[in-house]
Amino acid sequence: MGNSGHAALHNPEETTPTMQARYRLYRRSNRSHGTYYAQDSTTGARESLGTKNKAEAQKLLQAKNDAQIQPVLSRELAKVYLHTQDPDFATRTWLDVARLIDTSYDGNTKTRFQKFLKSQPVRRLMSRRLIETSASDFLSVFSHPRAGVSTNVQLRILHNRALDLEWILKPVLSRRAWPKIRYASRHGITREQHEAVLRVTPNKEYRIYFELLWHTGGSQTDIASLTAEDIDWGTRRLYYERQKLRSKGKGHACLVIGKALEAILLQLPKEGPLFPHLGTLKESKRSNYFWTKRVKAGLPDGIVLHSYRYAWAERAQSAGMPEREAMAHLGHGSKAVHRAYARSADRVTMPLEYYEEQVSKKLIDLSAELAKKHHAVA
Repeated sequence: MGNSGHAALHNPEETTPTMQARYRLYRRSNRSHGTYYAQDSTTGARESLGTKNKAEAQKLLQAKNDAQIQPVLSRELAKVYLHTQDPDFATRTWLDVARLIDTSYDGNTKTRFQKFLKSQPVRRLMSRRLIETSASDFLSVFSHPRAGVSTNVQLRILHNRALDLEWILKPVLSRRAWPKIRYASRHGITREQHEAVLRVTPNKEYRIYFELLWHTGGSQTDIASLTAEDIDWGTRRLYYERQKLRSKGKGHACLVIGKALEAILLQLPKEGPLFPHLGTLKESKRSNYFWTKRVKAGLPDGIVLHSYRYAWAERAQSAGMPEREAMAHLGHGSKAVHRAYARSADRVTMPLEYYEEQVSKKLIDLSAELAKKHHAVA
């Protein structure tokens, strides 16, 4: 009695689901000529198949089950085939990718990457298996309230490395689906702003450090790491290496020492580190010190310690320095940089003051020529 009542409520047609078919054929027992439904065995939901013909309904049901089973079957077959070539394929996690990247980094680049791995937005992702990762996993990282620009940049690095190694077979997110990287506004520091910072900086080592940043355009860590041995007074050249590109064999720079740079270098130690104290500090410490002086000097928020690098590039362009020469000096990737290996560099950069003096001289000569023509006409 109880069984018949139960059947009256559900009464699914007798079918033999294969491979754990998700959908079963359903029609209410009191409606022998009614429409057939597909009943989801997981959720219990029912969907009309739009037909009263049993044969048609069974074909439609089979199509729904095939659509559900085939992607899963294909994925499982792929796992079997790939496992024979790479036993770890099915079990690797994003933490495995991260560990591989971490071994290739050093210095501040390594520190920044490790900070990213410990950040809240990606903690759950690290234990996720690569083969089971979906777009929603990445989107949940980006939607985290503490996710920022660095999260976006570092996750791209992580994702692309997995692709390069063929540890994932296709991108987790298409190129268009990645959030755009929007950096905060940054500006080059002007000469007047630089001098304002110097006026409120009582520490001599920091003052000389800021002066050297102004004249070289080097990054804060590269300049803080300079030693007396990087100076060749015989050839009047200053050599330094981009710390963040060192592991790639790039970033070597060589600068001719002009009069202004010479005056600064002569104030520094004759051996060992040029900045004994600053060279031991973390980037954040030097940046925070500059921040306090920027605020005291009344400079806008967009001015940061890296603004010296922006400023040098802007001044080089205004002074007419050839682009290839400016790129070589800044240590950016280019053919010129590839040919420049430390002291055997065959690409040497003239000091920026040389180009700025040339521009000033041309302006003076032009003014004199115009004055002469004006006098002749009068």
